Amino acid sequence: MEDTTQTISMDSGLSRDAVKHESFRPWFKFGPILILLLYWLGSASGYIFSYLGEFVPWCIPHIEGCTSISRTGRFGLSFYIVKFTVIPVAILAFVYWLDMARWNKICAPNGHFLNFAPTILGCLGAAALMLQISVLGIECGACRTIRSFSTTTFFLLTFIAQWLAWMRIRKQSARNWVSVLYLVLCVLLSIDVVLFVVVPNLFENTRALENSIAWRSSYLISLAPALSVLGWGSPRGNPQPTGSLSSD
Repeated sequence: MEDTTQTISMDSGLSRDAVKHESFRPWFKFGPILILLLYWLGSASGYIFSYLGEFVPWCIPHIEGCTSISRTGRFGLSFYIVKFTVIPVAILAFVYWLDMARWNKICAPNGHFLNFAPTILGCLGAAALMLQISVLGIECGACRTIRSFSTTTFFLLTFIAQWLAWMRIRKQSARNWVSVLYLVLCVLLSIDVVLFVVVPNLFENTRALENSIAWRSSYLISLAPALSVLGWGSPRGNPQPTGSLSSD
């Protein structure tokens, strides 16, 4: 009788967890997709209009690094395109990281560090991106310093946050392929970060390489939310049939 009661209790607990997983809804369902589309289209459009205005040369910036991301958003029509697309990206990224904390808490109520550390770092990174875009194209004594500091802060904090997010996705998502793809993304991002830190200390005239790394890294970062949410709908730990429970 006691074993039966314990089994029923375990089944009830698992059922409650399943209901919580199924009832999880992001605050903005299409936010991660918009992050991807707005950033990719906004940055590409900003570059194209800067080229048409003869502010930057023509190239494939992700490979050749002929210009920096920030330069494409400083002049002419690109000034408005980049601001009207990337500022919403920063806001949506803030919402995404809050949703990440909510999903983490449901999947692992006791995993306090991995539940909140990615969100704290990610939200600070989104705030840094907002600051960087806000002063982009504005000339003032401190603006260049603010842009440089906020850009570094955004990339570094978001980079760490995404690795921590992968640790939770790997443990909690039943879709292993999402975890694998997210890992590949993080590894590619790590390679670029290492190159960005090491190469300028070994060689001279590495500006083009640094620019291309920034372009690629920003695109990978904007892709990560759309990829990670694919694992939110299939958490691990679905309730098992009573007969499959071990008597141990």
